[in-house]
Amino acid sequence: MTISSEINRSGPYNGDGTATAFEYKFKILEPRHLQVIRTDASGTDSILVLDADYIVTGVGNDGGGSAVIVPAPADGTKITLLLDVPFTQETDLENQGAYYAETLEQALDLVVMRLQQLKERAARAVTIPPSFDSATIDKLIADVLTLSNKGDALEAVAAVSQYLETVADIANDIPDVAGLTQTAQQKAAEAAQSATSANTSAGLATAYATNPEDIVVPGSGGLFSAFHWYRKTLAIYNDVANTLAGWLHGAAAKSEIGDDDEFAIADSATGWGLRKVLAGSIVKYVCVATGLDFFTGFIPAYVGITSVTIGPGVGWFGGKKHQTALAAAKTLVQLLDTGAVQASKTYFLYAIRKLSDGTTDFVMSLSGLEADVTKPVGWECLSGSRVGVVITNSSGNIVPFWQTGNEVNTDTYSWFIANANVQGLAVPSNVPVGLSVDIWVLIDTVVASTGQDCIGIVSDAAAAKYTTGAAHQVRCRSRSGNDYPDQSAAAGKARSNTNGQLWRHVSVTSAACSASFFVCGWYDYTCKRLFA
Repeated sequence: MTISSEINRSGPYNGDGTATAFEYKFKILEPRHLQVIRTDASGTDSILVLDADYIVTGVGNDGGGSAVIVPAPADGTKITLLLDVPFTQETDLENQGAYYAETLEQALDLVVMRLQQLKERAARAVTIPPSFDSATIDKLIADVLTLSNKGDALEAVAAVSQYLETVADIANDIPDVAGLTQTAQQKAAEAAQSATSANTSAGLATAYATNPEDIVVPGSGGLFSAFHWYRKTLAIYNDVANTLAGWLHGAAAKSEIGDDDEFAIADSATGWGLRKVLAGSIVKYVCVATGLDFFTGFIPAYVGITSVTIGPGVGWFGGKKHQTALAAAKTLVQLLDTGAVQASKTYFLYAIRKLSDGTTDFVMSLSGLEADVTKPVGWECLSGSRVGVVITNSSGNIVPFWQTGNEVNTDTYSWFIANANVQGLAVPSNVPVGLSVDIWVLIDTVVASTGQDCIGIVSDAAAAKYTTGAAHQVRCRSRSGNDYPDQSAAAGKARSNTNGQLWRHVSVTSAACSASFFVCGWYDYTCKRLFA
């Protein structure tokens, strides 16, 4: 193949902390023929090491390939790819030996590649016009060498380079400095003679500065001191300040503050200069300073087995405002941050924000952490921005739900039925897994004949045992005889752990007894929705 392109460098590419593959668009014959240069934020270049810092793909391809750098170059760095063929000749053509056109062509390709990289380097070199004669060139080189030994002096000149043009303009006047110096000495003597007069005037200046209020400066013809006028100005200021306070007190009150309303503050960063700040900025400051994330609205609602709506709402997540005025209808596919919808999963629903204009939208993820959510380019998912959960069943469809605030109701699902003693942690049917919630539990207990006793209990998952007095406990008991009926029912809430488990306990005196357990929803107490 021929070298049909003059391209011998690619980049610079901007690093973003994520991308690892960087494309080069020229042919190389060996991986070592590609030089990879990383430039940090300060402009310092580093040559990366093959196999240690990067590997090369596309060797021998006319269109090039990629340099794969691990770890990914950080945000703020730049990557430049250069052709870097060694200046050695390794092709050995033996006299009367076998002749391979490919061998000669590869040798010619290497020659062209070296010429291309020399051309690229020459394009970055400082050159002089062809019209310069050898004597001029020699003088220029000598001057450059002389300047190279004056590095400190050159730095000093560079620091004041903005004044060089001014100095050049007055260069012709420099020889006159000596004469001007003599004149300056003469003027200095005259100035000394004037000092006495100045001392005399100093007393008068002091009087102009400090004479008390309403006391005329002697010999001034009725003039007053600066202190006098300061006192007069202070009195006027007090009058004006009182007037402004009166205007403010007498102004009509505003019932509601808008984000664009302005307040006055003294800015310490500018010497306590008076500035204005928006009401929205005050809310942002409070949210960031206190780490407070909160919202109202954004309530998800079941539409069908593959779609939901998310109601309008407003919130502050990570100190930034999120707001929608209309309900957003979304399918699971539209909401999912990555991959395909999976069966029997708990999906976390987040509000996300567009960086460019603050537009609010929503995304659904298997991750319970905002930082791990896969976001569209140009969007952010900030702290506390989870607005709900969506659960899929074994068919990958949405489990039907009805939500008010953070209270989620579902159909009643059977958890388990026991006619023997049971004790331990277990996950109920169709409840969130991956976060702790208060789960609605229903218990039915039944005894069949005299002398039988059946107890069913569900407690917080955090309880070491049901008898420890968990904060949430649902207890149901049936016993024949005395004042206990043959059948009982109970309902209440118990708190799951992040694995979705509750503590359950069944105690029966006979296999003829039975305890049935059901769930029908939950309360999402960690969701930061207000008034819910």
